[in-house]
Amino acid sequence: MPKMIIDDEIKDNKKYKKNTMRQDIRKYIQNSITKGIYKPSDRIVETKLAKDLGVSQAPVREAILELVMMGMLEDRPYSGTYVKKLSPEDIEDIYEIRAMVEEHAAKNAAAKINEDQLKKLSKELEIMRKAAEAGDVEEFVDADIRFHEIVVDSAGSKSLKRIWRFLRMADWTYTTTQLTKYSLLELCNMHEIIFKHLKSRNVLSAAAAMHLHIMEFAGDVISRLEEQERERQNIEE
Repeated sequence: MPKMIIDDEIKDNKKYKKNTMRQDIRKYIQNSITKGIYKPSDRIVETKLAKDLGVSQAPVREAILELVMMGMLEDRPYSGTYVKKLSPEDIEDIYEIRAMVEEHAAKNAAAKINEDQLKKLSKELEIMRKAAEAGDVEEFVDADIRFHEIVVDSAGSKSLKRIWRFLRMADWTYTTTQLTKYSLLELCNMHEIIFKHLKSRNVLSAAAAMHLHIMEFAGDVISRLEEQERERQNIEE
């Protein structure tokens, strides 16, 4: 049975020991997968993870369920929860679906967005810019996710919002930001382009900018995961 590996540096971080919020625990697991600390087929043991992080099992269980829904973890009957080995096709599919959903959201938002929603987007851009300049990835990602949620809200479709939330698409942002070749400032510029098209009510340009923005990262994630797999195989050899 694969042994779950705990990174000592992260395990000893008091931030995680004190914070029982499932979002932070989910980010911890995502970060561990991104760094290659948790590898494909490693088992994630709920009780052990809760003990290592110094938290109760409830938020750990919720974080694991969210990651299963995202497709980063998988439940194996009568066995447990494991890090899923994602193929390039899996990654491509995940980003294509998100791009399709958010392209539709941006298209509708460009036609329906109001001044209050534009102000909210502008505020998130300001937060992203300051976070990028300070190198604060955590703050940047949180603002990034809020930006995309405002766009989805601005589309005015409850069904679209339910799909977006159910698939937990925005939660991939944390992993994407860790793996992309783009700097935080470059990512901020991408969002400003989307904002410009939304503000000018340019339906086609807003949709195209959103689609390109999301699909830009699929290759980055695939390349990094393939690199980690090569490193793992070299170690085993």
